[in-house]
Amino acid sequence: MIRRTRSSVRDAVPRGLAAFAVFLLLASLWGCDSPGKLGPPRRDGPPGLVTHGGEQRLWLLYKQEETWRYTHQARYHFELHGYDTRNAQHVWTKRVLTVPYKSGGINARARILGQDGDHVWLFLNSGPVALSSADGTVAADRARLEAANPELKGLIPSALEFFTFDGGLVMITADARRVRVKAPDFKATPYTPASEEAFRRLTFLSTQWNGGFQTKEFLVRQGMLWNRWIGLHTEREAAQAGKDEFGGHLKSPSGLSDEGVLARRLLWTARIGKTRQFSEGRHDRLFDLARLPGTAEYLQGGFLVRQGTRSPLQLAEPDGTLVLHRTRVDAEGRLALSRLDSEFREQWKAVLPYTELTHRWEWSDRLLLMGKEETGAPGASGQREHIVVVKLPDGRMQVGP
Repeated sequence: MIRRTRSSVRDAVPRGLAAFAVFLLLASLWGCDSPGKLGPPRRDGPPGLVTHGGEQRLWLLYKQEETWRYTHQARYHFELHGYDTRNAQHVWTKRVLTVPYKSGGINARARILGQDGDHVWLFLNSGPVALSSADGTVAADRARLEAANPELKGLIPSALEFFTFDGGLVMITADARRVRVKAPDFKATPYTPASEEAFRRLTFLSTQWNGGFQTKEFLVRQGMLWNRWIGLHTEREAAQAGKDEFGGHLKSPSGLSDEGVLARRLLWTARIGKTRQFSEGRHDRLFDLARLPGTAEYLQGGFLVRQGTRSPLQLAEPDGTLVLHRTRVDAEGRLALSRLDSEFREQWKAVLPYTELTHRWEWSDRLLLMGKEETGAPGASGQREHIVVVKLPDGRMQVGP
């Protein structure tokens, strides 16, 4: 049996503390120089569709936390990812900023603001930068802007809420002036918005909006297709639409009732005639709603609108239109896109990996879509974002990584 004296115990305690201190020092040094554990990337700000040399790329900006097991250090990386808009495949990644936790990294913000010629303006944590639209390399930062505009030295803000985009970088300087900086010379000129309301909206989009829409914002339930009025309604919704004595249901269909998640919608057609005479004249109205025979039903269905309008998207070569709908009402349900021909017969159906559509861009031969998928068990669900290209001729899908 080993007997320990009081002196041996006293000697062991400092030796143990010293060893622990060395361990912490080595762990700290290891943590600074070695890769840590990366958390899930989270998109920061809206996506950007960037054009360069006739090619278009989808830019997404992500924030990702890096931590180490044996230390309390952390740092936050901002990375740009470029995606091919023809096939949804990842093209390049560029790390544009790293902010340590001790420097406020957990609260650091970044945004893609807008494209200005061959440059793209971003806000990165404490100021604006201009990146090359070709590959994301830095073309201008605070120092470059102050060199091009000596009158702005010390007056460029460090907070996101003082920046927006309107054909160039717009900032409110520290002395309360509004200026716009344009590439490629990065010279600042006085800026006057179209209106104060317009400026507030631009500022909201640049500083608060995370670039997401809801599925219903991409849909309309009726419209003119090949010189015919076509509706996509349930029996009850169609009955209301047909009572159009004043022409309001034809002119402003947004006021029609919506049966919501259980709505199984059918295709209808109607004749357009005139209302009775009013003091201001007669108006177009709907008559004789009738079901289109031989056509399908669509759960929560609506016509996909043409980008920037509230009219159904009409396709060509051959003629067609698109209906966005759901496969089922429970957690296993997903959005689906069906192409109909000019007789409204279904040509193909593509089931998307989404529970909610948040973005879409269109070309004559394809759609580029972004959306969210609810994942995980009920009560502990999360969200995963997907990028998808849908080929319009045949509905073939290409899903990004």
